Amino acid sequence: MRASGASVRQGGYVLIFVVASLALVAFVAARFALRLDALREQALAMQNLAQARLLVESGKARALFWLSTRPIGLASSGFADEQPLVLDNRSYEMRNGAWIRVQDARGLLSLNVPQRQRWLSALIGAGASLDQASAMIDVLLDYTDTDSLKRLNGAETRDYASAGLAMPRNDWILSVDETALMPVWAANAPLRQQILPWTSLTRNDLFNPNTAPLELLRTLWPKVSPDQWILFDRLRKTSPFVDATAAIAATGIAFSLDDSVLFHASNEVRMQLWAPGLPMAVEYTLSILPTGAYAPWLIQEIRRSDRFAAPDAHQAAKFPDASKDLARPAPSAPPSL
Repeated sequence: MRASGASVRQGGYVLIFVVASLALVAFVAARFALRLDALREQALAMQNLAQARLLVESGKARALFWLSTRPIGLASSGFADEQPLVLDNRSYEMRNGAWIRVQDARGLLSLNVPQRQRWLSALIGAGASLDQASAMIDVLLDYTDTDSLKRLNGAETRDYASAGLAMPRNDWILSVDETALMPVWAANAPLRQQILPWTSLTRNDLFNPNTAPLELLRTLWPKVSPDQWILFDRLRKTSPFVDATAAIAATGIAFSLDDSVLFHASNEVRMQLWAPGLPMAVEYTLSILPTGAYAPWLIQEIRRSDRFAAPDAHQAAKFPDASKDLARPAPSAPPSL
């Protein structure tokens, strides 16, 4: 009887041990399965990211080829007998699945040569007060000039030191993100982010309404009625205006007749590329230089941009087809404007 009871107890212990062992094995196997699933998802995400970056690089090469082999017109790049690449920041779908937007820098506000009245209107239209806008422009001018004289609302070395900021460049601005390093600008992040898409690194104050964002135009000419802007936008997309006189005659908008308003695109552009799988778009600031020492273009800045929402594939245009390039006679170099 004692032997029988001891045997039963031992059998119970063995059963408990076996069940516990099986539970432990099942737990470890589940953990391994979860880890393998996580690794598999991570590998897939990395593969998708690599594929998206490949699509962007391929799209960039095609866009650079197009821009460097086509003449630049009033608002686009292309020959007269082909679909043009319009330089007004519209979305294009490329054949490889990437998306691209190309913006003529002349349709934006120059950080390096800020035209005061234009910048005042833009900043006030974006929500700044008159005093705030004046201070931001003075700070911008002091940041790029080579002297140590402080403008009325500007900032020089002492002001940067007291604000805990790096010393001013006192030279050309090389990145649109440098505004975050300036007094007044640094303290107004929402306003800075709102104005950022309207800025460029051009070193002149020429402005092209043919390619400018409609929101920017509304701030620069705030007294113009919405109907006039709708008419202007429709007409410039159909047939870009050749000069201010033609635009005034067609729309009644009082564009300036001085030399700073030029209805012709420049050889400087902002190019944004994005592909499914990329968390942010890649943004290039570049100049088209037919006589460049190393390439017919010069990339001035590369940055990540979150200003590229996934486009609607049903409404976007297709990137121009360059498949007939081999049969086309060699073009003359596009003008550098």
